[in-house]
Amino acid sequence: MMTTPRRLDRRPARTAPVVLLALVLLVLGGLGVWTLGSLVIDGSWPASASAAIADLGALRLDSTPVLVTGCVLAVLGLLMVLAAILPGGRSRMRLLEDDVPGSTVISRRDLAGRVHARTEEVDGVQSTQVDVGRRTVSVHARTVVDEVGPVESGVREAAEAAVAELRPDTMPSIRVRMRRID
Repeated sequence: MMTTPRRLDRRPARTAPVVLLALVLLVLGGLGVWTLGSLVIDGSWPASASAAIADLGALRLDSTPVLVTGCVLAVLGLLMVLAAILPGGRSRMRLLEDDVPGSTVISRRDLAGRVHARTEEVDGVQSTQVDVGRRTVSVHARTVVDEVGPVESGVREAAEAAVAELRPDTMPSIRVRMRRID
């Protein structure tokens, strides 16, 4: 029996390298089945692939195209292995840290929605767009007010309050950019 619950802020699996490799292998496998199937059934290579097969058969292993292709495939394989081994970034932010076992998390999208709702309530703001990264919350606000200083400080205070109420594990920095529209 586990004494502590599972973490809610797990790192996502790295499926992109696996999907990419699967697609490449599927295409190469389909080409291989087509060419070898044609060789077995007709007794000769397909007409559209015979020139490429003859060119590949004429290459020596110490030729430059073979060595370059080998190096490129080795580097791609190493990158895929590293991407599969190294975990991805956390997609959720931990909140309300205390001594109680377990964790409370919020997704970055939900945090962005919370900050967006709070910053649009500031006087003088017409619209906002919020992007939440691992360490920053970026707020892009649009206003029609000529004096953007007070509006910018109001947007910053609203964003900081929206994040601080959740008591995150690490407080992200708030970056506010104002744009005056006509």
